[in-house]
Formats: sequence, C-alpha cells, structure tokens
Amino acid sequence: MKRISSIFKAKGINENTLPFGSDECGKFLRDTYKDSVDEVTIMNDDIYKNLTEYDEIISDISKLETRKKYIEHLLQSEMKEYETGFCRERKITWKSVSKSSVDTKSLKKDYPDIIKDYVKTSKSRVFKVK
Repeated sequence: MKRISSIFKAKGINENTLPFGSDECGKFLRDTYKDSVDEVTIMNDDIYKNLTEYDEIISDISKLETRKKYIEHLLQSEMKEYETGFCRERKITWKSVSKSSVDTKSLKKDYPDIIKDYVKTSKSRVFKVK
C-alpha cells in the first residue's frame, strides 16, 4: 500500500484520496504494474476481511446473474418467435442478429505463412482470487 501511495503522490494525487474502485484507479494500476515478476509476496493480514467481503460479493453477483437469466428465459418463453413485445410501458426486444467471423483454426492450418503476418499479440495481467 505504501508503494502505491508513493506512486500516486509522485503523480500529484493525494494519498488520502486514492480513488480505489474508480476506472481511473484501475487504469493507473494496470499502466503502473503492466509488467509482472514471477515471485510471491506475502500480503498484509489486515486485508483478509476484504477477501472475505470479495467472496461474498462474488457469490451475490452469481446469484443475481442466475436470477437475471431466469427472468430473461421467462420473457423469451413468453415472446416465442416474436421480435418485439410490450408489457405496460416496457418494450422488450429479442431479435435475430447475423455475425461473421474468421475461422482462425482452419486459416492457421491452410495458410500458416499468411496468418503469421496478421496475428496481433497483446499482453495484459489476469486478476484472480482463489
């Protein structure tokens, strides 16, 4: 936490008003720590309560997403083949959409020399809590 505070301070941001939870903070952290080191850090025990809260939030989100899907399926079942439905002042749409995509697996197999010229590699860090 001290290192983060010092980096924010160096960028002219007051350490008492670190904007954790904001898009700006997320971007700052991704940009500041875009390169990782394959080492282990032992984190402060004080943050364990945050991990417990995080687990509860993930569980709540999962339950809400399941409930949301249930309601979506109920509405779709009611709409049947119709694209648009109304319930009081609410408009519900369920439209067919066409999407074209490139079969990269076949392209790599059939034209391996061509595809390498068009492959774009990006790098990011994946955040997980176990």
